[in-house]
Amino acid sequence: MVDQKEQDQNAGRIEGGIDAIVLGACADGLAAAAYLGGAGFRTILLEAGSEIGGEIRQRELAPGISCVDGDHLVTVLDPETIADLDLYRHGISYAARRMDTAYFFEDGQSLEVEGDLLNAAASIDEEIGGGVEFQTFTRDAMDMAAQLRSAFGVSVRKKSRQRVLGKAVDASPDIARRLNQYLLSAGDVILDDYLPDGTLKTAMLSEVAFRSGAAPHEPFSFMNLIRRWAGEVSGLQAATAYPKNGTVSVIDALRRAVQAAKVEIRAASPVSKILTERDEVAGVQLANGGQIRAPIVVAAMDARRVFLDMIGPDDIDIEFQRAISAQPLNISTAQLHLVLKGFARDDKTKEHMRRRIVYAPNSENLRRAFATARAGDIPTDLMIEAIFPNAMENDEGNDDRQLLSLMAHPLPFDLTADATRREAITAAILECVEKFAPNIEERIEISDLRLPIDLAENTGAHPAAFAARSGVLQQWALSDCAARAGQIEGLYFCGPEAQIGAGISCAAGRLAAKLAIHEAKRGAQAA
Repeated sequence: MVDQKEQDQNAGRIEGGIDAIVLGACADGLAAAAYLGGAGFRTILLEAGSEIGGEIRQRELAPGISCVDGDHLVTVLDPETIADLDLYRHGISYAARRMDTAYFFEDGQSLEVEGDLLNAAASIDEEIGGGVEFQTFTRDAMDMAAQLRSAFGVSVRKKSRQRVLGKAVDASPDIARRLNQYLLSAGDVILDDYLPDGTLKTAMLSEVAFRSGAAPHEPFSFMNLIRRWAGEVSGLQAATAYPKNGTVSVIDALRRAVQAAKVEIRAASPVSKILTERDEVAGVQLANGGQIRAPIVVAAMDARRVFLDMIGPDDIDIEFQRAISAQPLNISTAQLHLVLKGFARDDKTKEHMRRRIVYAPNSENLRRAFATARAGDIPTDLMIEAIFPNAMENDEGNDDRQLLSLMAHPLPFDLTADATRREAITAAILECVEKFAPNIEERIEISDLRLPIDLAENTGAHPAAFAARSGVLQQWALSDCAARAGQIEGLYFCGPEAQIGAGISCAAGRLAAKLAIHEAKRGAQAA
């Protein structure tokens, strides 16, 4: 990695002899750089901040207690990227590959669902009911998710996705019927068709809505669940996994892959402009006045920064500008890290702490929560996803303390948040946590809230990059626009708007890099 002193010495200089530049050292940017370097392209990876990883980074909350900001679990990490970049050799491993989930509800009931969803029905208590119906539901939904898996990773080429959907339609009349139903329907409508009222339906309703900008009673919302269940973890479909040492280990593995591909990483190297000449990429201009010339630029940053700030609206089609600026920015997810005094010692509690924990509001309260968040207010009922990272690592804790990492949704999207607003959000989250962990507030030693504006400050991105996006169909449309990179030859895009669904994926980085490699080789052959 190039140090700051060397970069300062290069201020104002023009560098040449570079084949490709990747902007942004997030997961997708790292993946793109590793692909380009591995294909023999002389590649430079530029990161504006002092650290790589984008929003995923490790911080020390207290002496001996560290947390990981950003995604704390893995569900949709691209298996092709893992295989192509040999990420297992570079250090990816899992402390838990197929986590069970413990659901908690407002009425005090709880439900444990096995991590292997296709077999989970057999473990559901008969008193709860719905096991047989749940088996049918998971079988149908996971089958459709497998049919559509590649459609979630072909945003660079719209025709490819159309072919995937066409093959699904041609597979059988039943598949065609369910595809049409799943694509268009609200989550609660689909669940009404499959599951009896009760805790199972409430649990799945939260799974449909979690981290989505679309409420589960709105059209197209069911596809949010299909997208997540299309993911694989180490070959296990629809699994939820905790990587050993947390998700920051995924970034570490990608960094090693980048280094193995002989890519030069330059941190603290902000870019002020993407250079174009006659609608073709010519390189980038750095904030220090220097230039790096290259015929390929892959941008792994948010679309507003890339197209409106670094290229400029004068060179971007007006309809494309509207597409990347018209995203609804009213729903977000917050992350809360809690350092708790004391560590659970009994085996039963410790076993529970190795599960994914979800607090699931009922349908009416969930509907009300989305309406409240869109109005800019803080809902009283939030979906909560919680894990105990120390327990995932089989760690007995440090000085009788433990870390609890929480994701809360839906919350209003704030461009600013003062101390009073932050305290109110934290209080709303803790009120929901108390419903499955009574008296937990008495054990809190440190409370650390992370909002989209905090992630934006860390990465230099526009806060909009971390807002919850609408349904999958809308995301497909936006990714098609963004992936065409404003029709500028040599520019490829794999920022947040190119990704379908929430979570660490790397599919957008893979696709952008492979398209760049393909077109560069085709151009060389034509010449």
